[in-house]
Amino acid sequence: MKSSWMQRISLLAIAALLLAVSVTQAAGVTLQITANAVKGGKNTQDAEWIETVIPEFEREMKAQGQDVRVQFLPAGIQDEDYKARLALDIKGGGGPDVIAFDHFWVPEFAEAKFLMPIDNYLKAWPEWGQYFDSMKAMGSFRGKTYLIMGGTDVRMIYYNKELFKKAGIPVPWQPKDWNELLAACRIIKQKLPGVTPIQLNAGVEMGEATSMQGFYMALQATGGWIYNWDTGKWIVKSPGLLDALNLYKAIYVDEKLGDAMLQVSPKARDKSFALYQAEKIAMYIEGTWMWSSVIAPSGAWGIPDRDARIGWAAFPGSGKPGAPPIASVSGGTGWVINPNTKHPDLAFRLLAKLNSAQARIDYWLKKPGIPPRKDLADAPEVKANPFISETTKRLVPYTTYRPGSPLYPEVSYQVQLMTERVVTGQMTPEQALDAYAKAVAGIAGDANVEIAK
Repeated sequence: MKSSWMQRISLLAIAALLLAVSVTQAAGVTLQITANAVKGGKNTQDAEWIETVIPEFEREMKAQGQDVRVQFLPAGIQDEDYKARLALDIKGGGGPDVIAFDHFWVPEFAEAKFLMPIDNYLKAWPEWGQYFDSMKAMGSFRGKTYLIMGGTDVRMIYYNKELFKKAGIPVPWQPKDWNELLAACRIIKQKLPGVTPIQLNAGVEMGEATSMQGFYMALQATGGWIYNWDTGKWIVKSPGLLDALNLYKAIYVDEKLGDAMLQVSPKARDKSFALYQAEKIAMYIEGTWMWSSVIAPSGAWGIPDRDARIGWAAFPGSGKPGAPPIASVSGGTGWVINPNTKHPDLAFRLLAKLNSAQARIDYWLKKPGIPPRKDLADAPEVKANPFISETTKRLVPYTTYRPGSPLYPEVSYQVQLMTERVVTGQMTPEQALDAYAKAVAGIAGDANVEIAK
């Protein structure tokens, strides 16, 4: 039997615990959310939008009898510094509950157990069914979902309708395969002297634009890729890799349908935009950003009558058996939950609020982009912008994305170098692919590369 003083201590402990619980309930719950955005500075529209979502969420929680406060922690720093800060905070057991996040970082953080899987929550979230499968995949890693995509982009062919008409090519124009794409290039070369038919980014000078807007578009159009998500290995040789390089050879070496020296000249990217604006390039393979920024009427290389003068077409599949009908590549950002959160249920409810249809429309009105949801492509607000609505529905279902490996920047550089060697005639496609395979094996290790058939 306990002594009376021990009983008194137990009663005091229970009373203290109950008091702590009651104080906690009275104080409510505070969730923290962060984004690399700050009002009046970097990504100001994001910060402004977040500050409108927070009070709505707090009111909704209050109506359900829950006192939840949300604290926004803005940042306005370099993306890599933001990423490093998140990693340090989470590794140390802290960090905000809900985090704005680049989908490209998911594999690295997921492997380190720095993200909370949300599949169980998504099963009960009715809006999850509205997301394109490609967008679901971008937030997943090895069978688990960690991120809900907030926005994305796609890549396509921008063509000058006036130049096409002068060359006798009917518009609107959509090539069904590479044969039709090259046929249009040949007509332009013949009918419009002084106009370069096509710009498919190549070379080291173009940087990541060569990888994403150039080589990956050609490679995905063959049905191939540079990485095997199932095995976690880099694909260093495949029929698709060789076919993509042969497309570069046809354009830049064999038929001179593109300007090879432009690709390797200083400030090549800026020069190519200026040439497109001046109607010296007829077709340009680029991302959504080109439409919304580069050639926007107020853009750095603006085309005042852009909507009337410029058309877009999906980049066609190669036409070989097994190739997809069209190809696109995407990047983008979304939202994740910190595994250190003390309130996972409420954190997901905030995540769901940020990604609700109305919240995403409100965001889109501030910062138009490619929505990751099927229903938003047909929302009246988005349909008012036909370019966004139509490219979303046409391209997002086919899009893919870069492997988020810490080794990726080194591999991407080798992709750029491989294209440069081909377009400048330094190497044949076979030789360039051999050099690429050797270099990537040196980067990743022989055990982490494979040959696809």
